[in-house]
Amino acid sequence: MLKAQPVVEAFDTNVIVRLCVRDDEEQYRRAELVFRRATSRAGAWLSSVVLAEVAWVLRVAYKFDRATTAATLRRLLAIDGVHVEDEVTAHLALAAFEAGSADFADYLILESARRRTTSSHV
Repeated sequence: MLKAQPVVEAFDTNVIVRLCVRDDEEQYRRAELVFRRATSRAGAWLSSVVLAEVAWVLRVAYKFDRATTAATLRRLLAIDGVHVEDEVTAHLALAAFEAGSADFADYLILESARRRTTSSHV
C-alpha cells in the first residue's frame, strides 16, 4: 500500500501579511505555527496573486516604503520550503520594483508577459 505523500500547503494573503507585520500577536503565532509546519514538510505555496496582494497591503495599509516592502518580499522568497508560482518571474519583478517607480503588481505583470512572449509590450 502506498503511503500518502505530504502536500504543499497554499497560503493566502492574510496569513502572509500577519507573518510580515506581526501586528497582532495571537494571529501572528497562529500564522507562524501553520507556516512553519508547512515549510518543514512539503512546503508553503504562494501564488503570484498573493505576492502582488502582500506587496500592495504592505505599501498601502501599513505604509511600508518601497525598500522595506522589497526587503520583506525578498526575505519571504528566501525562506526554505517556500514555493512560488513562478519564482523566476517573481524575482525579476522584485528587482524591477526595487529599481523602478511602479507597483510590484505592475512589474509582475510585465515580467510575466516578457517571459511568455517575444512581442512588444505597451
